[in-house]
Amino acid sequence: MKKLLFSFLIIAGFLFSGCAQRGYTQADVGEVMINYKGTVVHTRTIEIQDDGGGMILGAIVGAIIGHQIGEGKGKDLATAAGTVAGGIVGSNLNKDLGQEITVDLENGQKVSTVIRLDKKNPYWLRPGDRVMVYVKGNRIVRIAPIFNERVE
Repeated sequence: MKKLLFSFLIIAGFLFSGCAQRGYTQADVGEVMINYKGTVVHTRTIEIQDDGGGMILGAIVGAIIGHQIGEGKGKDLATAAGTVAGGIVGSNLNKDLGQEITVDLENGQKVSTVIRLDKKNPYWLRPGDRVMVYVKGNRIVRIAPIFNERVE
């Protein structure tokens, strides 16, 4: 059973590592991104909810841990309690802070999107900030501040 738990924890680690913000992959080489300059006109702080993955993974881990406790009906109760508690913890761990942002682009268009707070370099955008908006296909893939420009 210890081998099963250890294996599951390793797999869970790989699954959670996919939640981390990634750099570029081989598929990104040669992809065209269109860049637009603009000015942030509106921001709102938001909480990005768990999409269900954290809850499911937490429930599985909780069930495995709970199953190690007690015997008979007590074991069943501990497994059920571990499943519920793990689901709640997993869902809460898989939340992020972000911003809903509206940008007036220099070409006259206005775009809005949601960005996740970069925990390694937390910079909250504010109205008046000059930004570069990177678009690939129909998705905004990044909004980066231009630190040497600001509109007052």
